[in-house]
Amino acid sequence: MHSLDIAAITNTGLYRKRNEDSLLVGRDVLASESLAVPVLWRTDVFPVILAVADGIGGSVAGDVASREVLMCMARPPCPDWEESLHDRIHTARNHLNHLVKNQPELDGLGTTLAGVLFLPERLILFSCGDSRVYMRMPGDEAMTCMTKDHSVVQEMIDTGRLTEKEARSHPLGHIITSCLSGGRRRTTLDIRMSTHPIQKGMRLVLCTDGVWDYGGQPFLKAAPKGDPISAVKEILTICYDAGAPDNVTLIIADVE
Repeated sequence: MHSLDIAAITNTGLYRKRNEDSLLVGRDVLASESLAVPVLWRTDVFPVILAVADGIGGSVAGDVASREVLMCMARPPCPDWEESLHDRIHTARNHLNHLVKNQPELDGLGTTLAGVLFLPERLILFSCGDSRVYMRMPGDEAMTCMTKDHSVVQEMIDTGRLTEKEARSHPLGHIITSCLSGGRRRTTLDIRMSTHPIQKGMRLVLCTDGVWDYGGQPFLKAAPKGDPISAVKEILTICYDAGAPDNVTLIIADVE
């Protein structure tokens, strides 16, 4: 029987006026908050979902989009296989459309989504947009990015027109090609999923681009070290030292 030790934080950062990120642990959604210290959970009840969502910058009501999508993901019963998870994500996108019908001023609201559905014997990673899930397997020292961004620069990398190093400073770096959105300006929804066996000693790191982009290599070095709470604290410090120009949202979960 496995259990999860979890630490998470969501923070406005040093530049933005509001936090458009949200996070989900089980049925707990943290949204429109700016926490100074991590929140802790421990659970041995499966299935359980962890997820982060980043309201699209420049669109209307990004904070509403990220919160509402995660509230949908948190509804019982928890999905317990790939198809029900896929259906739940589509339900969340349809909910955004329903919001726009009732509040036309919200037309175009959208959010990224990345998360992990933990089942008793396996886990399912899912993503849409440029929020990410990293994994460290038992015995490994480094984190591996397990998701692939839906972004213009990722498409350029895939076609050989851009290197990973060049992508970090590219002016189109934050233009995403798929997200959960509502209204007439909604984008195509492309949900990427992968399934993996669950193992004692695994570490999962879920984060928005305010962490992986601005945290860079120091983030990747700190992410696999220490217990979840100390790692979250260290990564928040790293993001602040880098100027924290974007919201910072991060979940770290250890499989015990």
